[in-house]
Amino acid sequence: MNANLQVCVRRFPRDVVGVDDFELREAAMPEPAEGEVLVQSHFLSLDPYMRKRLADAREGRYPLSTGDVMMGRTVGSVIASRDPAFKTGDVVLGWGGWQRYAAEPGQNLQKVEPLEGGSLSAHLGVLGRPGITAWLGIVSVAQLREGDCLVVSSAAGAVGSLAAQMARHLGARVVGIAGGDAKCDAVTRQLGAHACVDYKAPDFAQRLIDATPDGVDVVFENVGAGVLDATLDRMNPNGRIAVCGLMGHYHSGEPYAFRHFARVLDRALKVTGFRIDDNIPLHGRALRDLRAWFDAGVFRPWETVTHGLEHAPDAFVSMLQGRGQGKTLVQLT
Repeated sequence: MNANLQVCVRRFPRDVVGVDDFELREAAMPEPAEGEVLVQSHFLSLDPYMRKRLADAREGRYPLSTGDVMMGRTVGSVIASRDPAFKTGDVVLGWGGWQRYAAEPGQNLQKVEPLEGGSLSAHLGVLGRPGITAWLGIVSVAQLREGDCLVVSSAAGAVGSLAAQMARHLGARVVGIAGGDAKCDAVTRQLGAHACVDYKAPDFAQRLIDATPDGVDVVFENVGAGVLDATLDRMNPNGRIAVCGLMGHYHSGEPYAFRHFARVLDRALKVTGFRIDDNIPLHGRALRDLRAWFDAGVFRPWETVTHGLEHAPDAFVSMLQGRGQGKTLVQLT
């Protein structure tokens, strides 16, 4: 324990992210200051929002510089503590980033309970920020009702897959959108969606019409661009759209011209963007529901796990390119 492997930002990508935008580095083992805790990370979460953070950092809108350790959510064990609220062996959620060890302020850490027969990785998925985000969009923002027809884009992703399962449990007709026949088949067979449409298909718009014969009441949007455009044309009057992400816009600064934006007005649609950190008072309620549903077996574990921190850049690029399914994780120990 005299060296700490890290993955740092080498340069900020202008378009497509590549593995060469990151670099491996060995640094000295961090020493916790007063009020800090030294954590050994077991799992690192890789998420689409990181792509936007890189773009924001390039434009000076986010405090990340070249040479810095790439940011990220982690779950790990306390190996030394200078905060009386934590002791050696505690399992904690933190923001350790892309490195094996991190000295973090105790106030930024959250203790988590061991899960009976479950992996620690669930705290970065269904019982973590992806689960809370899905709950916020489905329950709080869209106010999904039994019998609604829900369309969820990126339905094979970390948040979309949870939103789809949650909506199915709450009594909605669930139509997923994913890339490729294999993913669509998994969304229906494994997650229980009633239908799934391949956005890569040349007749995507017609397939969406066929999958939503009675129109769409609720959308959980993760992609935007042409995927959202096609869905707008299927919306029923007074439909609700919860905008969680816009992956279709993150790779390019080019604007997208929506052909069906007039549906927002002529069908009185409610379009609401939401962010997890703007809804902190609801997190406790969300976690209570998620834990109850998790214990009841509502959610199927869906993870793509890469072993070894040195492979984190490859795993990140793979996720952004749509390979893998469910929550993308790097196992460090």
